[in-house]
Amino acid sequence: ALKHMDHFGIRTAIILPPPQVGENNLYDYPDFVDALQRYPDRFAFLGGGGKLNSQLHRYAEPSSVTQEVKQAFTEAAEGVIAAGAVGFGEIASLHISHMPGHPFEYVPADHPLLLLLADLAARLDVPIDLHMDAVAEKSPTPTRYAGGHNPPELPATIGRLRRLLTHNGKARIVWAHGGSDPLGAMTAATISDLMDDHPNLYLSLRVVGSRAPPANKLLAHGRLESRWLALLKRHPDRFVIGTDSFFAASHLKGTGPGVEFSKRNALKFKANRHFLSLLPATLARKVAV
Repeated sequence: ALKHMDHFGIRTAIILPPPQVGENNLYDYPDFVDALQRYPDRFAFLGGGGKLNSQLHRYAEPSSVTQEVKQAFTEAAEGVIAAGAVGFGEIASLHISHMPGHPFEYVPADHPLLLLLADLAARLDVPIDLHMDAVAEKSPTPTRYAGGHNPPELPATIGRLRRLLTHNGKARIVWAHGGSDPLGAMTAATISDLMDDHPNLYLSLRVVGSRAPPANKLLAHGRLESRWLALLKRHPDRFVIGTDSFFAASHLKGTGPGVEFSKRNALKFKANRHFLSLLPATLARKVAV
């Protein structure tokens, strides 16, 4: 990570675990916090992608969320921040599966435990990094994602996100992976409307190359997409670069998502640098710092 950061001029990175489900082999901040503390001026971290997210999806049915479940979830969340995390993440509402080992996950964004997490985030003054693939209305799963771990039909998600944002206006929600949308509903217009209505909504930007398949891309044929540029100018203080990069030790083998995604880091960083170079200088600084 430091090698890439130094090469591309990145001063500080925020490390966070991916959103996981199940109960075994969960990877979360205790697995990397000691290493990060060796470089306190270069790294911050989020936590909960392992333990909190797995609890959230274990109790996906809202009626299963008892007071005891809420208490255990609260204690685990408070422990994340007490350990030095600057926020919660990556937490998944709707998470489309892209390959074997990359799970499909779904709970509505206004699930009781996400509303509880919003209250905790507001009280502790920390953000929530939320992965929620955007679906305007219930619809069939696109052909390129059909089969495998994904169900035949996807639920509407944007209305549920509005309810989460409305629930506690002091809870800062960072909607992850803007600028590369797998399903086609995370448009600049939709984000602009949500940001106009909800000052607590922020967005992390995942810049991908012009040939990459996701829709609603920041870069179209290597140039800034005009609707995205208008959105950035409209809300310049509500964005952060989120490269969605994975860093795998060189000795790790296999074809799992972490190893496969780690091979794309250099291309992602180059795309981010190109994107920032196309912005007006004052806007680039607001987005990048």
